[in-house]
Amino acid sequence: MSLRLKLLLLGLATFVLPWAGCQYVREMESVLRRGEEQALQAMAKAVAASLQGREELLYRGGVGPGALSPFDLQPLPLSGAPFLDGYADDWPDRPDAWRSFSRGDDRLRVLMGVHERMLFVLLDVKDARLVFDAPGGGFLDPQSFGDRIWLGFTDTYGFERQVFLALLGPGPVRARRIEELEFGRREVVDEPRIEGAWQPTNEGYRVELRVPLSMVGERFGVLIDDRDERGAEPESFGSLAPENLATRGRLVAAAPGLDDYLRQFSAPGLRLMVTTPEGAPLATVDRLAVPTDPNPDRGLLARLYRRILDRPGERRRVELSVPIQDHDRQRTIGVLHVAQSADRWLTLRDDAVTRLLNFTLITSILAVLAIFAFAIRLAFRLARLRRASESALTREGLVTDFPETESPDELGDVARSFSTLLARLNDYTGYLRTLAGKLAHEIRTPLTIVRSSLENLEAETLPEQARPYVARAREGSERLNAILVAMGAASRVEEAIRSAERSRFDLVPLLDSAVESYRMAFPQREFRTELPRGPVVIEGAPDLIVQMLDKLVDNAVDFSPHGSVITVRLLELPEEAVLEVDNPGPTLPPGLRERMFESLWQSRTGSDSRPHFGLGLYIVRLIAEFHGGRAEADNLPHDSGARFRVRLARGRREDAT
Repeated sequence: MSLRLKLLLLGLATFVLPWAGCQYVREMESVLRRGEEQALQAMAKAVAASLQGREELLYRGGVGPGALSPFDLQPLPLSGAPFLDGYADDWPDRPDAWRSFSRGDDRLRVLMGVHERMLFVLLDVKDARLVFDAPGGGFLDPQSFGDRIWLGFTDTYGFERQVFLALLGPGPVRARRIEELEFGRREVVDEPRIEGAWQPTNEGYRVELRVPLSMVGERFGVLIDDRDERGAEPESFGSLAPENLATRGRLVAAAPGLDDYLRQFSAPGLRLMVTTPEGAPLATVDRLAVPTDPNPDRGLLARLYRRILDRPGERRRVELSVPIQDHDRQRTIGVLHVAQSADRWLTLRDDAVTRLLNFTLITSILAVLAIFAFAIRLAFRLARLRRASESALTREGLVTDFPETESPDELGDVARSFSTLLARLNDYTGYLRTLAGKLAHEIRTPLTIVRSSLENLEAETLPEQARPYVARAREGSERLNAILVAMGAASRVEEAIRSAERSRFDLVPLLDSAVESYRMAFPQREFRTELPRGPVVIEGAPDLIVQMLDKLVDNAVDFSPHGSVITVRLLELPEEAVLEVDNPGPTLPPGLRERMFESLWQSRTGSDSRPHFGLGLYIVRLIAEFHGGRAEADNLPHDSGARFRVRLARGRREDAT
């Protein structure tokens, strides 16, 4: 991790202060929320106590709660009046509110609702064959009867009433009732207070009705007369008694004044709902959607803070339920559900957080900017120091000038220490560069004396047991002389690299000419070339390239048997040129291929008895690095020999100095 990034992270750590402030505000919010919940619970208990024992206020006609019988009906409180068209698209999607009266086959389903003192009824009837009343037939003539719907209810005076609906065709329905007259006469009259419409469905038909609550007392029921043909005996099913159409089911509906009673306790952001003990809604006063914040547009930053601080799944309201009991507190007659919006204390929280964050955010931003500016300046100085350090040493190990600095801080001290270190390193590398030549010069004279003495000694008559020792000493002197020659050659190459001038040249003719000379110089070997047809231009020193190839070919000749084929190959790549020399013979030792290009390293045994000191491959590495490349070594496929590869950069390369 860079120093700039570390300082930036340190600056960003100052944003912990706003976070800590937000956590404190959240704790205060929790305390405030608990207080609001306790106040809401006290209010709910007070409203429930005011409804205690007042069944006449909760239920129409005093029909109280209890376990529903199979024939009871519970209307839903509707937010709006459904349009009477025979369709159910404007009814609440409440599958649990449907009642079925068809002995398990759902042939009759009833959904009821209440809105503004009107009772709405939705009937869904399964009937595979619709049969209409006979056109022009009498409504009292059984032979003309088709499918019929009977409504039975008790009026406000407690009398049983029946109304029937005859199916005459899709569209509006006409409700009729049978009036009993004197002398046993009966008459069919219209009931205009009941309106509705019916529509056929894929499985039967659907009827939508509107009945004034003033007509309906404590009980209400529905009966379906399903006939397969006109005038036949019907199959009857529903919540009425088919024999006498007696209303057996209760109409568990809220009293008309319950909504008005609850409104006196309503407030913005508050919802009050009374249900039966079974959960059926009786009355609802909902003002949750009313905004409690007098200034909802609180600015861009405030809205941003609110978006950041609002936790997923955060409760936006407080909800609780309180039972409503009878006078003796022995029975639950209803349940009061209270819900209050949390917008009020969330608004207080947002105000506190906005003030806190506006202050701490500005402070943190200034701190981050200051630290970041310091980090940029520090990173710039470190980068300058790094570039100076990297350019202080060339690839050849030469020490260049290190820029001086007068800065009095710690970075200035480091730069001055680097300058002192490089000065000492320059003196030492200068000493090492001349050491090889000095040693070769100093050793050459004593070595000449030793070699001449051995030659004189060999000319004398010596005992047979002494001759092996003289031969061994002779071999050692020759080996030492070869080392001095190789060291001198390496020193000359290093000096040539330091003084070489760069130019752009084509490798192809250069390598082709060199290989031709190798064919004449080494007739015991066969040379093969694989060169590109077009030019391969690089930037460097042609003489050094030829000298590098000489070392590679000499190495290949030394370690290949007579009559073998040595391949010189040039590969053209987009960014580099690759020179390869393949020779059969001993393979390279595993794990030591990188060390082969070090100075005075020896591993393989050649085809002759001449010593090999590794300086040739060392020179190859120096020349490759001068040309912006590197030297590699690998075995040929099937371990048939060795391959030496030199990668040379093709792009323009700036001098390291």
